[in-house]
Amino acid sequence: MLNPVPTVSAEDRAAIQEMILARAQAVDDSDREAFYMLLQGVTFVAGPQKVIGADIVRLIEAGPQPIRHLVTNHRFRYSSDQETVGVESYFVLLNGMGLPGTSTPQPKTIGATGRYLDRFAR
Repeated sequence: MLNPVPTVSAEDRAAIQEMILARAQAVDDSDREAFYMLLQGVTFVAGPQKVIGADIVRLIEAGPQPIRHLVTNHRFRYSSDQETVGVESYFVLLNGMGLPGTSTPQPKTIGATGRYLDRFAR
């Protein structure tokens, strides 16, 4: 049997999910300003790559466009001191979503899949 884990409130879950989805949408829309605002004081780690603060915006510029993130399967866990919430979620990155205002079909391909491991504090 699993140890009981304190439940994250519905309000906190909704707020955290909104932040995760807003981050993905900022990338999808190439909205560097929104992306930067959401990630102030954040460290991004992908394998050996570690990017901090404003340098994260360069990740958007280096990536393929247009794209669309599909973010699913959020799991919320309090830290042992219940001061932070760890969130694990999975993503699929679709390439070839077409440019806004165009009707030219493009083949959709999976550009990447992965897992986000986020930690949130009030």
